[in-house]
Amino acid sequence: MTTQDKETTKQVKKDDNRTGKPNGAEGKSQQIHELRIATIGNVDSGKSTIIGVLTGGELDDGRGRARSKIFNLRHEAETGRTSSISQHLVGINAEGKLVHSNTHKGGGVHLTTAQKYKSWREVMEVSKSVITFVDLCGHEKYLKTTICGLTGTFPDYACLVVGANMGVTKMTKEHLGIVLALKIPFYVILTKVDICPPNVLKRTKDKLVKILKSRFAKKMPFEVRDETDVGTCLQNQSSKLTPIFSLSAVTGQGVKYLESYLSGLAPRQTWDSEAKNVEFSIEETFNVTGVGVVVSGSVTKGRLIANSKLLLGPFSDGGFRPVLAKTLQRKRVPMSVCNAGESCAVAIRYLKSKESLKRADVRRGMVLVDPTSEPKATVSFEADILVLHHPTTIKENYQSVIHCHNVRQTAKMVKINGVRSMKKKKQDKPEVPVKKAVNDSKGVCLRTGNKASVLFRFMARPEVLHEGSTIIFREGTTKGVGKVRKVFNDSYKDTTAYSQLEVQKKNERATTSKKSRRRTKGHVAPRL
Repeated sequence: MTTQDKETTKQVKKDDNRTGKPNGAEGKSQQIHELRIATIGNVDSGKSTIIGVLTGGELDDGRGRARSKIFNLRHEAETGRTSSISQHLVGINAEGKLVHSNTHKGGGVHLTTAQKYKSWREVMEVSKSVITFVDLCGHEKYLKTTICGLTGTFPDYACLVVGANMGVTKMTKEHLGIVLALKIPFYVILTKVDICPPNVLKRTKDKLVKILKSRFAKKMPFEVRDETDVGTCLQNQSSKLTPIFSLSAVTGQGVKYLESYLSGLAPRQTWDSEAKNVEFSIEETFNVTGVGVVVSGSVTKGRLIANSKLLLGPFSDGGFRPVLAKTLQRKRVPMSVCNAGESCAVAIRYLKSKESLKRADVRRGMVLVDPTSEPKATVSFEADILVLHHPTTIKENYQSVIHCHNVRQTAKMVKINGVRSMKKKKQDKPEVPVKKAVNDSKGVCLRTGNKASVLFRFMARPEVLHEGSTIIFREGTTKGVGKVRKVFNDSYKDTTAYSQLEVQKKNERATTSKKSRRRTKGHVAPRL
């Protein structure tokens, strides 16, 4: 066990042994509002560096000092590229100033686990609200991780980081398209303006403004140059107004305007904290020595109370099992209650002492729910979708990866109904290049720009979905977005039997085709 793991174990044990009514930072933190901002953009654009400057309160040295406080994994520090989802905290005090969390006196660049616990608790003590920055990946091979971060962390806003010297790249457009599909308000940061030639900076701005004003984005870009512009952006917050900040993490140019803008933002989403039945969406799982299995995620409905009896699921058979939520922590601070819209970590165990809960039994996408809610898992659901891009055609039995909040699983398009193209405007110009749907002998086909009502079925295991949830489906370069309209509480056994029937039919078709090929070849004379 490493020194960091030992410190984590000691700290969690110490918090787990606390009893009684919380006071001090613990009691105050229950009333602190949380604002979540997801940071997206192309690789090497400076996302982690910007977060390091905002959370650390110190400018970068141009050699990666600021981002070194942000990375989770060793290979991230070696390569300088983020490959995981990490969250970082900044507080806002009563005067509207940022309270930094990644600061410590003396020592090296990296913070130990004990220093992080201490600094986060200090931030919670003196802050009236907090901002959680979600650092996401920029490399193309980590796109699925970025989509999981945007759908599973429930961000209020997104921060699109563009390197001024790199320009608007392919991944910048990919991330922008995902944010627009999820309808998340965002602002833009142009980084590295201190080393970017003026003509390149102007070309990057012009291209960015052109994309934001296009019919696909329908945004109103607004460049922030002083405090007056910051006030204008805060007074006219809308889904169309998109502020653009030009800054340098080394010289500090434009950083104060960004801090003023962040301190004035308010949470966008509304949550139902008064709901009788609690629901907690699991994002990550841990195994802490001396404590057991710990899950982290967000409370999506109701209030999660420590030492409460809940149901964990769905498991592979579609069932739910009773567990006990022993202790809670929010932003590394022990809590007794966590309200809807807040993220926290929960230590859980089975109600029966003879049963042992293992980390391998819990996965991302599971939920903790109230036993009185009688939860049901589903393997089939109907959604209205829009195909954003596909190189050819999509037919029935097409498989793609579905992203819906923390759920990520392959699903099959069982049935396609009601195919239609996007409506055209008065100028008779479509928003997306539209290709007409095709009806051939094998069924209906979907192309880029088509809308349809599709019946999906998960391929591996049942999941918990809710009507009205936004989904993203992807497979290679294929991307689409949709909204869940109907959830079927079908039996897992029936689905398994249905899958076996499909396999049987497929084998029969393969046998028939082999026989037909043999007949066409004719009789072959034996060798003499």
